[in-house]
Amino acid sequence: MTTTTSEQKPSSSSATSRGIFRRTASGLIREINMADHWMYNVFTLLVLTGAAQFYVWAPGQFPATNPILGLIVAAILIIPIYLTYSMLASAMPRSGGDYIFQSRILSPVVGFTVLFALAMWQWYWLELSGFWIAAMTLSPLFSTMGVFLNNPTLLSLGTWFSSNWGIMISSLVTNILIALAFIPGLKAYLKVQWFLFAGVVVSIIVMTYTLLTTTQATFIANFNAFMVVFDPSQPNYYQYVIDAAYAAGFDPTSGGGLYGLIGVVAIAWFNLIWAVWSAMNLGEIKHASNFGKVNRVMQLSLAFGVLVLGGTMALLLKVCGSEFTYALGYDWFNRVIAFPVQPYTSILIPIMGGGVVVLVLTLFGFLTQAIQQSWNVFIGTTRIIVAMSMDRLLPDSLGKISRRFRSSPVNAILFVLIGGEILAIVLWFVPNLISFALSTSLVSTIYQSITCLAAAIFPFTAKSMYNASPISKYKVGKIPLITLCGIWGFVVGLVLIVFYLIEPGLGMATTPGLIGIGTLFVFTFIWYWVARALNARKGVNTDLNFQQIPPE
Repeated sequence: MTTTTSEQKPSSSSATSRGIFRRTASGLIREINMADHWMYNVFTLLVLTGAAQFYVWAPGQFPATNPILGLIVAAILIIPIYLTYSMLASAMPRSGGDYIFQSRILSPVVGFTVLFALAMWQWYWLELSGFWIAAMTLSPLFSTMGVFLNNPTLLSLGTWFSSNWGIMISSLVTNILIALAFIPGLKAYLKVQWFLFAGVVVSIIVMTYTLLTTTQATFIANFNAFMVVFDPSQPNYYQYVIDAAYAAGFDPTSGGGLYGLIGVVAIAWFNLIWAVWSAMNLGEIKHASNFGKVNRVMQLSLAFGVLVLGGTMALLLKVCGSEFTYALGYDWFNRVIAFPVQPYTSILIPIMGGGVVVLVLTLFGFLTQAIQQSWNVFIGTTRIIVAMSMDRLLPDSLGKISRRFRSSPVNAILFVLIGGEILAIVLWFVPNLISFALSTSLVSTIYQSITCLAAAIFPFTAKSMYNASPISKYKVGKIPLITLCGIWGFVVGLVLIVFYLIEPGLGMATTPGLIGIGTLFVFTFIWYWVARALNARKGVNTDLNFQQIPPE
């Protein structure tokens, strides 16, 4: 492999001078330093909120496969994909990330169709944030406080937050507050992010200490004492979880071999792949064109995620017992037991001991990550929208940058907010729409795989842009490194997509979910051709946009 230390930035001046783009500058400011970038990436890995699902989902569906092994394999598979995104970032350091990559390398219709569909699919992530706040944070908080204090009112409040109404209202309120907080601009968010990240770190420390100092016997006794408050008919709820799973068909010898390993990898993927989301903010990251720095930040975030997820899983298996952990996951995913409170780590760990202090400190981290997740959606999605507006494929109003609110895309923020609020109202009261939740991994893997394909052919279909980039010197023999990494990511992505569609234990091959995905892709495909035709009527050839990267 040969490397170079020199950097060249592709020029967009010729396109700008021809007046192809809506503006001669994006209006966004590079305010994100490497520390901010790393924290943002760690947040996207969902080491607390999304991980709580990994701890029960993976062992429950594939009990014959070690979940930690699956996590490590997933991380190894992701390393070349992070390399791919780091190289693309260096070549095209512009906000909109994957949209810019796909539209400039593959074709504008592919880039727009896939990424506009993704942007609207992100509305569901806003609802996931509300779910994590309600069912994974506030419900355990009030339920546990109710048990500790023997307070029926708090118990009822905990139950309400896990209901459809509780989740919906939490989503509505959270999204409105985050949108309002984001309107002043990214600089304000970057200050808040340090506080939010501190909450996550505190939670990880408290959880780790609690798991290290709790015996299995203590957990069993405390778990039974907690659950009997909600279900007096089951004084030994620990054993009830295990017996119910076996009665429903749980088989601890199933889900092994290569098939089971792929299954666990597919679940771990939900957590570990998401540092690529920061590509949407490349136009605001300092040193985004520096391949080494960007790659280092991404790989270090991956290492942090694996350490936290793997360490917590190992301790959970030790403290809770592997049979119980696997049975709990099976009962949860297959709805064998109507749990009075969701059996996530946000409730399992606080009841191990430590009382109110452990409870509050643990759940504080869950709360801050859930809040950041909503912020995360607004940041990335609005950047996709701004980039598409710059290319004249979305209305100019959606791409406007406010000078009053420090380079903030206010209209794009409001667009995302309205879409998310409508979905929040619909989602929890229409049968089967909840199945969209798991389809998020499928949609994400589709767009990431297409980006990897674009990266693989980049040196051959966009030669001038590639040769002008700093990554053109990175080769293995005579083969561009980005081509090798891109092929790797594309093949892995295809395997996972097929697995998502055929394996019921992943829950993604649902009719409502697939119809929703298909409908979005058809809608955005049609939108592209209509927008292109309308621009042509005005004498604007939007095809010229995609021969260049947008202006900074």
